[in-house]
Parts: sequence; C-alpha cells; structure tokens
Amino acid sequence: MRAGPALALVVSCLFVSLAQADDPAVRIELDTSEVAHLQKWGEDARLLLLRWYPRIDNLLATKGFKASRSVKLTIRKSDEGVAGTSGNSIVVSSHWIEKHPDDVGLAVHELVHVIQSYPNGQPGWVTEGIADYIRWAIYEGKPQSWFPRPKKPQGYKDAYRVAAGFLLWLESERAPGIVKKLNTAMRRGAYADELFADETGQPLDALWDAYVAESR
Repeated sequence: MRAGPALALVVSCLFVSLAQADDPAVRIELDTSEVAHLQKWGEDARLLLLRWYPRIDNLLATKGFKASRSVKLTIRKSDEGVAGTSGNSIVVSSHWIEKHPDDVGLAVHELVHVIQSYPNGQPGWVTEGIADYIRWAIYEGKPQSWFPRPKKPQGYKDAYRVAAGFLLWLESERAPGIVKKLNTAMRRGAYADELFADETGQPLDALWDAYVAESR
C-alpha cells in the first residue's frame, strides 16, 4: 500500500523529531541559498549535527561551561578551501562537497570547534587535534593504525590527524580521560605542556617519541 502525502509528511516529521530527540534545545540553521543544488548534502549534515551535538558536548563537558546551542551551517559558493568555523558559524566550501560528496564527517570536525569555544591564543595543534580525534577516532571509528605517525621530533605539531592519532594513543595507552582534561584547560586559557607530565609521568616530547617508537 502506498502512503499518501499526509502520511509521508507525518513520517518525515517523525524522523526529524527523532534526530532532535537527543537535545531539543539545539538549533542548527542551514543556509544553502548560494548553492541550491547542494541542499541534500546540507540537510544530511544538519541532521548529523543535531544527532552528534549532545554526544560531543558530553565528551567535552566542563563544569560551569555551556557552549552555544545555536549553530549556523552555511554552504558557500567557492572554488577554494574546505570548511571553517568562527564562533557558532560553520562555513563549508561548495567545491569541496562537489568533489567529495560523501565527506559529511567534515561537519563533525567543525561542530567540535563550535563546542570547544576556546579563547584566542591556545595551541592550534591541540585545538585541531581534538577536533580530528572526535571526527576520526570517535565518529568515524578509525583504528590506531590508520592515523599518520611522522617520525620526527614534535611531530604532534602537525596537528589534525597526526595529533588525533597521538591523542587516541594517549587515551588508550597512557592517560584515559586526557582529551577532556586538555579541553577544559584550553577553555580556561590554562593550557601548558606540563599537563602531559602531570597525567602520565612523562613530558610531552618523550611521550611523542614513545608513540613513534611503537610504530617501528
């Protein structure tokens, strides 16, 4: 039996309600006015952000801190770049989606930046490392062996996937919970390399060297 238009509308609304059920207070505004042909990608990304906002917020919870629960997702007509976040505004470049239509996960990385809400001046490798850790290790579920591990001193400063893999190793092998502690320190403008020694008994650079050595 085929569902009529009214029933189809009810089912559609039900799916949206379920997507929002994790945290009805979260609002994701979508703007695809410059690129109407990417509306479907935008809707998929919006629903993904609705589902993952409360999960990421819990992973990065800091007592007494609340990130913006209103997020604007804009797909901008552009021939360069991938995506960027400022405050609670995420902007994605159209050319990247057109070339990589399956890369909805990039929105998760950008959502982490909204939730992080770090003050200016915090180390970029930690900021991007945490965002990629949540995107690739938590959301995508990539194994430790998938992450690049450059064999050079202070390779963690390459940030992104490199730092994400390092954080996954620390969480798994040396200091469970360290990502949340790093996040809290970053939010308070109190980050220091010494945090790694406090949590593991080894300084940051020694930990990196140990991480690299394990891949030989």
